[in-house]
Amino acid sequence: MAMGLPWGLALSSGLNTYLPLFLLAVFARFTHAVSLSPRFQWLISDEAVIILGVLALGEVLAEKFPVLDHLWDFVHTVLRPVAGALAAGATLTTASTPPLVFAMVAGGTLATAAHSAKSGIRLMGTSKSFGVANPILSLGEDITVVAGTLLSVYAPWVMLGVVLLFALLFALFGPWLVRTLWFDLRIVAAWFRWLGGRIFRAPLPLTLRESLLELAPSRLRSLSAELEPGEELLGVLSGWDRSRGLRRCWLLVTSRRLLLAERRLFRKPKVAPIPYGDVVVARDRNLVLFWGLDLLTRRNVRCSLTLAKTAAPFGAMAVEEIRHLARLSTPPPGVAPAPGTNLASVTP
Repeated sequence: MAMGLPWGLALSSGLNTYLPLFLLAVFARFTHAVSLSPRFQWLISDEAVIILGVLALGEVLAEKFPVLDHLWDFVHTVLRPVAGALAAGATLTTASTPPLVFAMVAGGTLATAAHSAKSGIRLMGTSKSFGVANPILSLGEDITVVAGTLLSVYAPWVMLGVVLLFALLFALFGPWLVRTLWFDLRIVAAWFRWLGGRIFRAPLPLTLRESLLELAPSRLRSLSAELEPGEELLGVLSGWDRSRGLRRCWLLVTSRRLLLAERRLFRKPKVAPIPYGDVVVARDRNLVLFWGLDLLTRRNVRCSLTLAKTAAPFGAMAVEEIRHLARLSTPPPGVAPAPGTNLASVTP
């Protein structure tokens, strides 16, 4: 049997949890195009076909609505690898256990990789179009899943080539995709915490300095070591830098300047100072699932941070503090203001 069938179905399961399994069950029950392993004959029972059909329809509809699609993907982060393992194992007709285990592990891995790629693309679609493009992306995913399933069944060698091409591309872009998936999980988890806080009316922070309590003591000590003598730390925003591929970072709001600290593995954070006198634009934006903070300097250096929804109050306070300190600041010695720039009023 060409391995394009199990691998192709597993890959498709990373985009849609139930539709490939439903189509597989339909092909196995009503046609002779697919034969299932004896251990997975339960997939073609009346109950399984009906349940898979209902779940597949529910997923197709849920993925068309912004916010709901991210919540659905979050819940199915664990279920899609399981679906990929089932799809791969069900189409392996061998009765030997080691090949079956290998196929299911490989199928789960492929589904995880496809889910990571999908989550990364969905996140970019949300941030760029504020969710408007999500239904179009979802429709493209549905078409891809149906086409991938049909190729897996009727042209498995072609699908095997598609799987190998995907594996090659994922090897090149995988680290970024995994980082994006981890970001997606943390953002959605923070949104749930924020929603719970609003439902149960948890008290909101009153000052920016309370953001220091959100950091681990070791992290706070590490960041405080970057301060100059006499420099006061007013607050710290934890987020992800969109301009650097969603790298973890911290924005330190001090009495003298801003410090953008980027996390680096096994090394000290890379710290970039931003004088208040250089800031001409400071704004925050509500992006539904998360919060955005944008800074622009007179040298056209842009800093774009994504904050968890739970950090939204601190983001708004930080922007007001940055605007206030920028108005009070003067340009660094020897640097002339940009033409038409009024440092007395930072753009909201």
